[in-house]
Amino acid sequence: MKKNMDQLFFSLFQIGVSINQLNKQSEKQLKLSMVQWSLLKTLVEIPGATAHSLAEAVGVHPSTLTQTLKRLERKKYIFVMSDPSDSRKKLISITRLGKETMDATSKSLLNFSEEFTVIQKELKQALQQIPAEA
Repeated sequence: MKKNMDQLFFSLFQIGVSINQLNKQSEKQLKLSMVQWSLLKTLVEIPGATAHSLAEAVGVHPSTLTQTLKRLERKKYIFVMSDPSDSRKKLISITRLGKETMDATSKSLLNFSEEFTVIQKELKQALQQIPAEA
């Protein structure tokens, strides 16, 4: 069982490395990380979202979004405004440039689909190695 768990953790590590490399490749070629793309896509679906609702939708902690949102704002892909009903909250929306960039990036991400397929297969194999009692 220890050997299976060691193999599982090694497989998960390798998958993490593959995802990290894919993200770096996305940033280099498309000038948009997968997290940034995910946030823009979510803002298309939830215009005027709060940082909390964005984080929840994307599956990350709100505090980890701060720098990413600032980068997107500097690039003019999003704009942030105070919530008229609660000035402590900020509402985040995608700009026209952000939407155009997200759409163009979506098309380019199709080129990465082969790598996504490989990662998906590796993850499925790793998960199949988990013992039922784990």
